[in-house]
Amino acid sequence: MNREPDRIEERPSFTLAGISAMTTNAAELSGAGKIGHLFEQFYSNRMEDRLAAHIQSPGVYNCYFNYEQGHLGLYEVMVGVHVGETSQDIPIESVKTFVVPASRYAVFVTERGPIVEMVQRTWGEIWQWSEQAGNERTFTGDFEYYGQHVDPNDGQAEIYIAIR
Repeated sequence: MNREPDRIEERPSFTLAGISAMTTNAAELSGAGKIGHLFEQFYSNRMEDRLAAHIQSPGVYNCYFNYEQGHLGLYEVMVGVHVGETSQDIPIESVKTFVVPASRYAVFVTERGPIVEMVQRTWGEIWQWSEQAGNERTFTGDFEYYGQHVDPNDGQAEIYIAIR
């Protein structure tokens, strides 16, 4: 059975600030990925606390952007927080900003459970969903949203997929 989005939502553009790396889905699936390391670095460097003065709304984001060949090629991934538009030049070493463009999103809510496992499972369902006729991704900026104080052992996330 194919999974459908939990809802379709229009979102205005917003700015994220955080740390990023280039990766591919092949690297992530092989165990040589960078996403897990980015989360570790984000939390061990207390990035949320260091960016607190700029945070617009609570929660942590994992954003996928600068796709070179859709889901098949290289893309940039950023773990960060939602900051104000005036925060484009945050004077903190290694912090980067990205403006997530206004878009229409298919929103998938993960099941509650071990967060890494639930997010990976939902991405598998999203890849199947995106191969169905009529489900066209734009690859302009997809993101995962984790609310405040997510329990890694029993958490839930929302995954936003930019669509036409």
